[in-house]
Amino acid sequence: MTLDRAASHHLGSVLRARPGDGFVAFDPETRVEADGQVLEVERGRIHAEIGAVRPGRVVAPLPITWIQGLAKGEKMDNIVRDATELGATHFVPVATEFSIVRLAAARVEARRARWTRIAEEAARQSGRADPPSISAVLSWDDAIGSGTGDAARFCLFERAREPLGPALARALRRGDALAFAAGPEGGLAGEEVESAREAGFEVVSLGELILRTETVVTAVLGAVRILLP
Repeated sequence: MTLDRAASHHLGSVLRARPGDGFVAFDPETRVEADGQVLEVERGRIHAEIGAVRPGRVVAPLPITWIQGLAKGEKMDNIVRDATELGATHFVPVATEFSIVRLAAARVEARRARWTRIAEEAARQSGRADPPSISAVLSWDDAIGSGTGDAARFCLFERAREPLGPALARALRRGDALAFAAGPEGGLAGEEVESAREAGFEVVSLGELILRTETVVTAVLGAVRILLP
């Protein structure tokens, strides 16, 4: 088969694959993979032989939902990328009271398509066969009220008194699915925090240091990766 331009660029330009080199191909929709071999590189496109399909071997070890208040500029791109590399399985962008970004209806699907593409590229980079699903942009109440099931749920709030660490460690020992909710620049409004608490989220802090919104996902999901049994 001939790989699409994005996969050809990653394999040929980033990984510098040449004819005869092997690689692992995966399909982000069906989450299967197969061994492949480069046959030819022609005008930036790679022609490859693909072997037998099998279930993806490198997948997230547990369901992790990340609910993120819309951040401005490239911050959302970076948050989606880092969440993917660190094992998130579902990503929910949310319009919050303090969100500077206000997406017009016509732009919502375009942004969602962009974030889906970024997630697929990040999964490819990290070897995952299961990039996270990217939700439509939701309201805060809709985001915290659906899709988390029996997960251990945490609302990250800088003025919370309870630390995340002990509760997260307990949830991981139990093997719980996880859900995290984080605000944009400026954090979350008090009413949003209370809504999360009423929806079953534990309101927790990451400590005395105030992190940028794009740093929070890396700190939290990095800790999950380290603490996983």
